[in-house]
Amino acid sequence: MFSIFKRPFGSPNAVIYSYELSKRFLDDSVTSILEVGCGIGIFATRYASSRKYVSIVGIDHSSTTIDFLSSHYVKYYKNLQLKSCDFCEKGLYLGNTFGAVYSSDVFEHVTDTQAFVDNTYRHLLTGGKAVINFPNVTTHGINHFAEVRDVQKLFGAFSNVRVFLISIDHPVEKLWFATRSLYERLFSRSTRNTRMQLYSEREEQGIDCFEDSTCFKFVSKKGWVVPFLASIFAELVLMIKPAIDIHEIESGTILNSPRLIGEFSARPRSMSVQA
Repeated sequence: MFSIFKRPFGSPNAVIYSYELSKRFLDDSVTSILEVGCGIGIFATRYASSRKYVSIVGIDHSSTTIDFLSSHYVKYYKNLQLKSCDFCEKGLYLGNTFGAVYSSDVFEHVTDTQAFVDNTYRHLLTGGKAVINFPNVTTHGINHFAEVRDVQKLFGAFSNVRVFLISIDHPVEKLWFATRSLYERLFSRSTRNTRMQLYSEREEQGIDCFEDSTCFKFVSKKGWVVPFLASIFAELVLMIKPAIDIHEIESGTILNSPRLIGEFSARPRSMSVQA
C-alpha cells in the first residue's frame, strides 16, 4: 500500500512497461531471478515486494547506482541482493545459479555479446530460462540481429530458442513520453546531447554508466518532494495497463523491430557453455 515510499522510481520511463511484459514470461514457478542491468531497480524492487518467496539478485555495471540502491532500498526487501559487476567479463561467476536470468533494455548496449550469452548460460539452473528484452532498432543502441537465425546462432548453447516480436500500445503513451520529454528539459538538459553522442558512437558504446542517465540523476536528487511526486505519477500510470501483443517469429527479418524478447532454456549441464 505504501510502496511508493520504498520503490525507486525515476522519470517517466518506458522501462516500467517491461515490468508488465516480464510477468508474461516469468510465472509463479520461478523462485530465483538474476536481473542483469538492474539500473534504477524498477524490476528488482517490484518483484521483491510482490513475490516475497522469490530470491532476487540485481546486478549493474555501475557501482555508483548499486551503492545508491543498496543504501536506500535494500533494507525494505529481505529477498533482494544487489551487486556491481561487469556481466561481460569472460568466465564471470557470481557464486550461484538461478531459475531465471532476466534483462531488459541492456542487450542493445552490449558489445561483447558472446560473453554476455555465456555468462547468462553459466548462471542458469538446469532447465532454467533466460528472458532477454530489448529494442532492435537503428535509432537506439547497437543492432545485433538482422534475422531470427542470427539470434538462434548466438544463443545456440540453449536447448530452446524462441524469439517474440513485441508491440506495446499504451492509451496514454503520447502523454507519457511528452511528460518524459518535459522532465528531461527541466531536470537534465544534457540528456539529449549525451544520447546523440552515444548513438553516433554506438559501435563503441558498450554498457552505459547508469549514473549518467536521466533516471539516476532524478532519483538521486537531494530532497524527497520531487522523487515522491514522480513515484505517485508512475503508480498512477501503471494502473492504466498497456495492451501488449506478443507474437512468436520463427524466421525472417527482425531488423528495426521496436522490441524483441528472446526466451532461452538451459540444457543439462553436461552440455557446457563456452569458457
